[in-house]
Amino acid sequence: MITQWTETLGIPVIICRGFGSQSYVDQVRDRVLDDGRPAVLLYVGDWDASGEDIQRDWMKRTGCWSVARRLAVTKRQANGLPSAPAKQGDPRWPKFAARHGYDVHNPVQWEVEALPPERLRRLVLAAVDRYLDRAQFNRVLDRERREQAELAAFVRQWRDRSP
Repeated sequence: MITQWTETLGIPVIICRGFGSQSYVDQVRDRVLDDGRPAVLLYVGDWDASGEDIQRDWMKRTGCWSVARRLAVTKRQANGLPSAPAKQGDPRWPKFAARHGYDVHNPVQWEVEALPPERLRRLVLAAVDRYLDRAQFNRVLDRERREQAELAAFVRQWRDRSP
């Protein structure tokens, strides 16, 4: 869903589904650094011990973000969502529970899927809008449209000259 919401803005979406492989981490880091612009990470993940650690691990191993911000699920958002049982025996749970005031003996989690899609869409687009220079974006779109029109005119002219 997130890719669909941001694709017309030219914003890449990185999908991890857990801890990223080192080759994937290296590929993302290299592309971000090659781009040369300040990079913003807007993180969407489950609110649980693993989700928090995945975000920490991703940021540490890539090490290329000028800004990194968790959009969803946050502790505050979790308070209004239904929880689900978390993995029993997750070694990260006791520290996560202690940090956030949860029952150490009752592992729970809040999944991104518990957020209504429209609410998640608003969160993502509002966060993106904060970092997107709309005037510059529109100038680039206008230039692309002009170039496409010029190319189409050239192709038509070329076809008309062909025997």
